[in-house]
Amino acid sequence: MRFSVTGGHVKVLGGAVQALSRVGRDFYLEALPHGLVFRCVNSSRSAFASFLFSPLFFNEFDRGGEEEEGFRCQMAMKSIQTVFKSFSSLEKSVEKCQIFTKRHRNRLVIQLHYRHGLIKTHNLSFEETLRLEAVYCPQGPPLTLSATPRLLLDAVMHFPPSLEEMTLGLTPHNATFHTYTHPDTEVCKTMRTEITVSAEEFEEFEVEDVVEVTFCLKELRGFLAFA
Repeated sequence: MRFSVTGGHVKVLGGAVQALSRVGRDFYLEALPHGLVFRCVNSSRSAFASFLFSPLFFNEFDRGGEEEEGFRCQMAMKSIQTVFKSFSSLEKSVEKCQIFTKRHRNRLVIQLHYRHGLIKTHNLSFEETLRLEAVYCPQGPPLTLSATPRLLLDAVMHFPPSLEEMTLGLTPHNATFHTYTHPDTEVCKTMRTEITVSAEEFEEFEVEDVVEVTFCLKELRGFLAFA
């Protein structure tokens, strides 16, 4: 198995790793015929995140004769995060990134080729694992939202960085972002921020009933930073 990218695509890989690091402690990699997948899940298994990089994204995409199900492995998030810790400068300093495996030693090798011939090689230990997939009920009521990163960034920026959880309230006509308040908390003693966005502002908005979802704001901010 061997993959390589050059130029600005190296920064994109690094940004994906940094975004996933805000969600979970373990990093999952899967090589499939239709692309390379980065995945993770948080410790309470309430948040799942995935990046799929098409073969066209790479300068070299060689699965090495892997079986149809593909190669899958798991490693500590900190180990791969260290490789891309300065991802904001990768585009300027790194000319090529190569990813390949040493299966007999259970090592994922990531080589960063810098200017003037400098090469940094990272040998990361991994263990093979089962496929990591999100579990949800497809028989539930239709609920689909699609929006530009700018729309979500403009909504989230009004909430304090210290806020841990946010509630998204949905009706067929609009979406409301507001501070999550525990049922036992006295409302008069807390500060509440609320922003309502019309359904027309979204690229796709399919909501048939009134729904409320509470989620961790830190994870959402991590992905908006990537976008």
